[in-house]
Amino acid sequence: MNPSIVIATARRVLLQLRADRRTIALLLVMPSVLLVLTNLMFDSRARFDGLALLLLGIFPFTTMFLITSVAMLRERTSGTLERLLTTPMAKLDLLAGYGLAFAVAAALQATVSCLVAYGALGVTTPGSPLLVGGIAVLGAVLGMALGLLASAFATSEFQAVQFMPAVVMPQVLLGGLFVPREQMVDVLRHVSDVLPLTYGLDAMTEVGRTSVISEDLILDIAVMAAAALGALGLAAATLRRRSGPMPARARRALLVLPATIVVATVITGAYTMHQAGTYVATDNAQVEGDALPVRATATGTLVDWSISTGSLIRAGQPIGRIQVETGFGRVHQVVRAPGDGTVVVNDVAEGVHVTTGTQLAVATDLTQVYVTARVDETSIDAVRLGQAVDIDIDAFPGTPLTGTVTAIRRSTAAATQPLPADARTGRFDPVTQYVPVTVTITDTRGLALLPGMNVTARIHRD
Repeated sequence: MNPSIVIATARRVLLQLRADRRTIALLLVMPSVLLVLTNLMFDSRARFDGLALLLLGIFPFTTMFLITSVAMLRERTSGTLERLLTTPMAKLDLLAGYGLAFAVAAALQATVSCLVAYGALGVTTPGSPLLVGGIAVLGAVLGMALGLLASAFATSEFQAVQFMPAVVMPQVLLGGLFVPREQMVDVLRHVSDVLPLTYGLDAMTEVGRTSVISEDLILDIAVMAAAALGALGLAAATLRRRSGPMPARARRALLVLPATIVVATVITGAYTMHQAGTYVATDNAQVEGDALPVRATATGTLVDWSISTGSLIRAGQPIGRIQVETGFGRVHQVVRAPGDGTVVVNDVAEGVHVTTGTQLAVATDLTQVYVTARVDETSIDAVRLGQAVDIDIDAFPGTPLTGTVTAIRRSTAAATQPLPADARTGRFDPVTQYVPVTVTITDTRGLALLPGMNVTARIHRD
């Protein structure tokens, strides 16, 4: 690439944008107006903050896709592209110039939108607003790259606009804007995994969740950048000087990627349906054990405390003493182990003051651990006592265990706390309920299973 040609191309594109007031309004004004209208629709500040972040990721992607696809097609149909490519300008010079120009426009759009969101609308996020703006700019570059690629398939501006519902809308719908991805059916969730905008929305969600630059956030940004570079490479390979239908060979080559995605989706869907018909699966499960709490037998000062986390204890074993001050002197009360087990929680240290009934430690018999699997209420009818269970412990990948359903508890546990009722309708948001199912492990295979370890359980249907 020639840097001077790239800069000259970017300058030409920016001058054309500046002369088009409608495009300027679409880029800078409309996203802010839509944010304000969305804010008026919500009474909950927390819910609007989360939605505003997703919109800040969607608007640059959508507008840049639309503007770029139409602008590149206009260059081709007007003959400008053919004249430019007869000069020493290379295809990458042209695409890089477009990318630089629209990156500047995206930065302006992100700046204005963030100022409106964080300033006028009072959006607050744990992550930095600068990071939000950077992700928005990267999303705009991704939209620009996909727009350049889509323009190769269009022969008119009307056809270029038609690609928007085909390329943009599926990514918006499956990216988690309306329904969280973890609540989607498995087929749709797998499809969303291959859509690049999904990672932009995930990155925005991560910024709204924590101020730490996590590995998930870095991965999301890396996937977006890789998708943008891949789309630019394909756009460079399919860039044509003149308007008209794409050569059949190039069209077939480009259809390989979407065809691969369709085939992979069909295979994944068939596998998922087979799994759903064979198992009741849940990853909301943990290793648990019967707790043996050690409690203070008197009020006083704890002395001779001889256990710590990981200590083995036996029933009736003296593990400490409580020194009690009386009017006639000091009396020592012995603290004994309530049963056989391993100390998993140690809440005190020698020398602290305790009161009668205070929990000092918790022990568990690690030879008698079991799994508690929380099954969705809509699937609990398929669970019966005695059914076989496949158990995968996250801490020991590749070492599957087996078990048996031994108890189905007669109560439910909410996945999340119910949200307050809407101030206007008085309706409560529905909360998914889970039924705890106890699974006895047939053989631990010598694994050191500890309470709290995460488990994936697949209960065999009858």
